[in-house]
Amino acid sequence: MTQKQKRVVAKFVAQPGKAEALRAAIQRCVAPSQREEGNVHYDLYQSVDEAGVFLIHETWHSEAAILFHFEQPHFQQLLADTQPLLVGEPDIHCVDL
Repeated sequence: MTQKQKRVVAKFVAQPGKAEALRAAIQRCVAPSQREEGNVHYDLYQSVDEAGVFLIHETWHSEAAILFHFEQPHFQQLLADTQPLLVGEPDIHCVDL
């Protein structure tokens, strides 16, 4: 049985006045995530309508690749750096492709 690729979409909403700091914190995770062996793509987008809203759009080869990603230092740093900048928890959705 082949493993299905996984798509992840994560929405981050910055506290007022924290959009640039949030973008910088997320951006630091992009390149290392893109270099992970199980990554297909990992991109950051900022809303054109709401400057404080960011989406990370990711595709991974498998569930195992996502779990490996969650253990990486750059991902752990992303969680630590973004937490004080957010209005709430990130809204994260994962689906099979």
